Amino acid sequence: MKINPVRFFLYLLTALIICGTVKHSPLAAETGKTPRLVFEEDSHNFGDIYKGEKVSHWFAFTNAGTGDLVINSVKTSCGCTAAAPSQKSIPPGTGAEIEVTFKSDVFRGSIRKTVTVDTNDPEKPRYALTIEANVLEEVVAEPPTLWFNQIKLGQSVAKEVDIKSLTDLKLKITKVRSSSPVLEFRVRKKDGDGSPVLEVSTRKGASLGRFAGDVQVFTNSKRQPLLTIPFFGEIVSDVSVFPPKISYGVVRKGEEVTRQVLITIHTNDIKLEKFDLKPDFLGLHHVPDSNNYFHRLDIILGKDVPAGRLEGSLTIHTTSKDQPLLTVPIYGVIKEG
Repeated sequence: MKINPVRFFLYLLTALIICGTVKHSPLAAETGKTPRLVFEEDSHNFGDIYKGEKVSHWFAFTNAGTGDLVINSVKTSCGCTAAAPSQKSIPPGTGAEIEVTFKSDVFRGSIRKTVTVDTNDPEKPRYALTIEANVLEEVVAEPPTLWFNQIKLGQSVAKEVDIKSLTDLKLKITKVRSSSPVLEFRVRKKDGDGSPVLEVSTRKGASLGRFAGDVQVFTNSKRQPLLTIPFFGEIVSDVSVFPPKISYGVVRKGEEVTRQVLITIHTNDIKLEKFDLKPDFLGLHHVPDSNNYFHRLDIILGKDVPAGRLEGSLTIHTTSKDQPLLTVPIYGVIKEG
């Protein structure tokens, strides 16, 4: 009998697929026994909680199938939420729990977070749990953020922050601190109701440059003993340059790459005189605004530059007595091909 080679190949391929499936399938190894994950609930609302509180909920579930249920992983949608199963392998007809914990330190208002559970349940291998809460504040800062903007070198700028209790707590500030050496603090009582007022000032001797961070206000609130107030600002002289250095990273030879430098003039009578750029193969394009306060420099790394390590500088000449020369280092590596 003559055998059709095409038909024989299809028979052989089908047999190999069937054998491979039987050999490697865990379900077949269990002779048809499969797990089934059933949660008693898939969402929980904590209701009103106070900022700084840590709350937990246990999601109970059972294995309603005929094979062992395996919890492969439990993942949360953010670092503020943690989740862990009480056990990872659950026999048929038994149950376990997944503990979900939420930290409310940096939240306020309504929040919603998810937890994803991956199992060996063939019908629904991925299951989503949800937690919700409304985060209240017992202690608030008005304004909640301090924007100092740009401050001339040698000057001091002061801001006031009202520290208020949204409950009947007689609020007291016990300590104030910050990692930034730029700021100094004083606490006083507000005229009238006697609530605390935090005075935040920049030091006159602060160094040039941008500053940012958090003011940590410690209070007598048991619910919210720590209040965090972000702050941002910059100490400037006649001229400021950003970024303070130029990095091209690693560039393949033949590519053209452009980096931008932004120059701001803070004093009316100051002008830019000229620019020195090293090495010579770098290109420069100057774009001033109509008022001569803001300048953009395009520093161009051309296609024909030699391979090797790039080390150079941009020198900005100005009419400022305090800042006649401003130097911006330039770094990079040009690789062959």
